[in-house]
Amino acid sequence: MATPPPLPPGSIPPPLYYPPQKPGWWSRNWKWFLPTLFLVIVVLPLATCGGLVYVVMSSLKDSEVARESLARAQANPVLVEKLGKPIRMGMWVGGSINVTPADGRAELVMPISGPKGKGMLAVSAVKTAGEWHYKVMTVTVEGGGRVNLLNQAEQKLPDQLEVPSDSSLPEPSSN
Repeated sequence: MATPPPLPPGSIPPPLYYPPQKPGWWSRNWKWFLPTLFLVIVVLPLATCGGLVYVVMSSLKDSEVARESLARAQANPVLVEKLGKPIRMGMWVGGSINVTPADGRAELVMPISGPKGKGMLAVSAVKTAGEWHYKVMTVTVEGGGRVNLLNQAEQKLPDQLEVPSDSSLPEPSSN
């Protein structure tokens, strides 16, 4: 057997074993990277969508039209008899509201409930000159029955007010 050549003076001999290689980035970091990736791809978009839905629902529920219609439902004796007291607005309000300071339009459908039952409150309103005029405000009670929350005078919108016929108008004077 041949012996290795002698080492020059002052040199270090080669190691008898090689140390293990340092693990790669993925081997060291996958335990925190995968949950973070899941949060960014799944949870963050879901939370954003949920927050957006909450903001929209809150704005519909807090609108003047929704508050007024709920107050009328709570004050209606027929509805209190059918649903019980207190009457509360449900979570999922649907519809649309388009409002400026002077005019606007609202179409809402709101679930309402009381201790005795549930119903759907439908509201359609138009805002002119800063004041809401309701076209429809009815509650359809679960199990049958409808309750109209408008009185006869309110059921006419400003554009539907009676206009006198031509025969009752004064004749224009020709001067």
